[in-house]
Amino acid sequence: MKDPIRFAKEAASFSGEFSLAERERLRDELADDEGVVKGSVSYRVEGAMVGGRFALRVRFDANPTLICQRCLAPYVHPLHSEGVLFLARNEAELERWENIDPLLDAIVGQEPMDVLTLVEDEFLLSLPVVPRHEEDHCPRRDDVLGEH
Repeated sequence: MKDPIRFAKEAASFSGEFSLAERERLRDELADDEGVVKGSVSYRVEGAMVGGRFALRVRFDANPTLICQRCLAPYVHPLHSEGVLFLARNEAELERWENIDPLLDAIVGQEPMDVLTLVEDEFLLSLPVVPRHEEDHCPRRDDVLGEH
């Protein structure tokens, strides 16, 4: 997007889909046991005013294949994310916001902004630190617990 602040001011929106395998940083994080990255990300980015600040609402859905760190088998890990990313006009404004609220998700609304990179960043932040099957769905749960 050429001008993120204007995008937010006009409440514009943009949606699409991309293959996980297309994005190099995602390929580094995702793979099944054969090293194959499968699936896609459906996303929507909407401009908005939130609490008097320019913002982007970023939503995505994906079903990446991760490797369970408990049993080392691949599994599909559904991801759904909806978040608000505030757009500061410059570094000084961003610093002021961070001093007031260090947990605020905000960036400088630089021109141009790559929407796919923005969605990719949010996707990477949504991945579990230690991927694993749900407790009752791990094929080697009994082995890990020492039960035979």
